[in-house]
Amino acid sequence: MSIFRIELRRTIAPWLGLAVLAISLGFLFLLTGPWWHIPAMWTTQTTTSALWVRYLLQFLWPLVIGAGAIQGMRDHRSGMSELLESTPRPAAHRAAKLALAVGAMVLLGYLAVFAVGFLEVPTHNGFVSAAFVPHVLVALLALLAAAWLGLGLGRLLPHPLTAPAVAVVAFALLVVLWSALDSTVGFHVAVPTWIAMLGPAVAQPHGVFATTAGSLDVGQAIWFTGLALTGFALLAAKFVRSKLIRLLPAVLAAAVAVPIFPADTLVTDNVAAAKVCDGPVCVTKLHEASLPSLRTAGREALGLLSKLPGAPTKVEEVTDVVALSGQPHDPAAAYINFQTAPSLLNASSADLRAALLAGAGAPECLHWNGDIGDLTARTVSAAWFTGELKALPRGLGVGIKPGGTIEQAWQAFRQIPEPEQVRRMAALRQEYLNCAGDPMQTLLPGFKP
Repeated sequence: MSIFRIELRRTIAPWLGLAVLAISLGFLFLLTGPWWHIPAMWTTQTTTSALWVRYLLQFLWPLVIGAGAIQGMRDHRSGMSELLESTPRPAAHRAAKLALAVGAMVLLGYLAVFAVGFLEVPTHNGFVSAAFVPHVLVALLALLAAAWLGLGLGRLLPHPLTAPAVAVVAFALLVVLWSALDSTVGFHVAVPTWIAMLGPAVAQPHGVFATTAGSLDVGQAIWFTGLALTGFALLAAKFVRSKLIRLLPAVLAAAVAVPIFPADTLVTDNVAAAKVCDGPVCVTKLHEASLPSLRTAGREALGLLSKLPGAPTKVEEVTDVVALSGQPHDPAAAYINFQTAPSLLNASSADLRAALLAGAGAPECLHWNGDIGDLTARTVSAAWFTGELKALPRGLGVGIKPGGTIEQAWQAFRQIPEPEQVRRMAALRQEYLNCAGDPMQTLLPGFKP
């Protein structure tokens, strides 16, 4: 332990741990990045918080591997390489103390960051579960691999340009790999998904029910373990031949991990999305507190929707991995989306009913959301069931202005014979369920405000 304490005092290990902590908290608290925004705020639940902290690995990993490379060149800079190699003590013994000191401080820094995120969740009345554990474990293995690989590369290539080159190359590579996993970054990266999954940072969550696939966590755990062993082996090796041979752990780990990787990195968090029901009205475990207020509104909405052919018979919450997805939904359910409109969690019964009736009980779709035609169709559909045109609840649209497009559409739709209104409203619901078609043209073909 005395040698370990000496390594802590004479290496960059403590400063590297503080850098991981300071940079991460700076990102999370000083920048209004996507982690602060609907529909995946990092304070909503612990799994989402862990995903956002794991997302920061694309910035932390290059920092750690570059700092490790600086520390790995210590023996060369001091001119003691030949002297140390001539001692009878195995090189692995000396390497272990250094690797342990650097690795431990990096991991402590990351754990401190996650601890802050974990405490933020209950502070904001969020949902706490143990589903975050795989994210934290994989992230720790990834950072350990970066630290040890940096140490090994610094010892293998003791040149002043090694550390900055390793950090820059790592950052550029991770941006490419991460971009290949997240289609929302604004540009397409032609990298196979199985290669992109070798990076430490996964796609950012676009909903509070997102989590990583179990097979991805297992595969990445194997891969980063092999990479960490390779880094340590490079640090402890004495001869060039043995250094090349010790690349095998990473190669073998990649060969085992790649076949395990899933087709999709993010899946539904079954813990947070578990159903809690009161008769035909259901919400998720994450939003269980909203069930009493939704119960009455849900039953009223189902009664009003019953005039449609094939009317829904139950109320459910949207639990898509992407809060506004294009995937089809169950035609037997009327949907409410608390992810995109968390203000509904504290809404009145009337507002909850209006939210359920908008779109004839079907959820919003990503490629229409925010469009004036989409807003008009959803507002008119809600008014058709209640008989009164009102603005949608806060979070679902903007207020109605007299004489505006929505008012014109409502008056035009009321002039249509009742049987045709029913037919068009049923068709509108089907389009929203399948995220296909043109809702406004379905209600009022050829309508131009």
